[in-house]
Amino acid sequence: MRFLCLHGRGTTAKIFEMQTARIRQALGRDHQYVFANGNVPTQPDAGAAAISDEFFGYVGNTVPEYEQLYQDLLDIVSRQGPFDGVMGFSEGGAVAAWMLIENARRPLTFGPFKCAIFFSAAVPFDPDVVRTGIVKPVDPATEGEMIQIPTAHLWSSENEVNLEPAQSLASLCSARVRETFVHTLGHNVPGSKSDSEALAGALRIIERTIERARD
Repeated sequence: MRFLCLHGRGTTAKIFEMQTARIRQALGRDHQYVFANGNVPTQPDAGAAAISDEFFGYVGNTVPEYEQLYQDLLDIVSRQGPFDGVMGFSEGGAVAAWMLIENARRPLTFGPFKCAIFFSAAVPFDPDVVRTGIVKPVDPATEGEMIQIPTAHLWSSENEVNLEPAQSLASLCSARVRETFVHTLGHNVPGSKSDSEALAGALRIIERTIERARD
């Protein structure tokens, strides 16, 4: 499968590549991964300054910035897609969910995604509401299970950044094909720290999600 991979805010595509290295190695050589940088300069996330001297996000604060993000994502899919799956960490996961919500409302806008993997991801902004000039998150209580493709959700019980948002994002996805795994590594990707139990748990639900996408 071919995955689009979206990094967390204050990092880079290269850093997300490093964060997911052990997971990708364990998943085997049958998959391809395209890591895309955000275009919004930011302050570095914790530890990022030791690896890079540039730091990015995807999400700005204004409607025009969201409109530009939309076009940037369309360009990535057009130039480097199509993609079978999308993988995102933190803000990158919220952007991935944003793409899937747009696909749910306007099929194949971003191509035929078959699955998604979310690491400590937040609830996305509602693309239809953004079109009205308002930047507002999707309300899971109102919208229900908008995303119907297989999804894997990984977050930490010790995450002060995105614990509740990650749970809310999971509720936007079909319970029938949704997998969740809770670890204790804080706001991190399992495998980026030495914890074999967390890595095994992450791989278990990711592999199940990929298999469902292949059915």
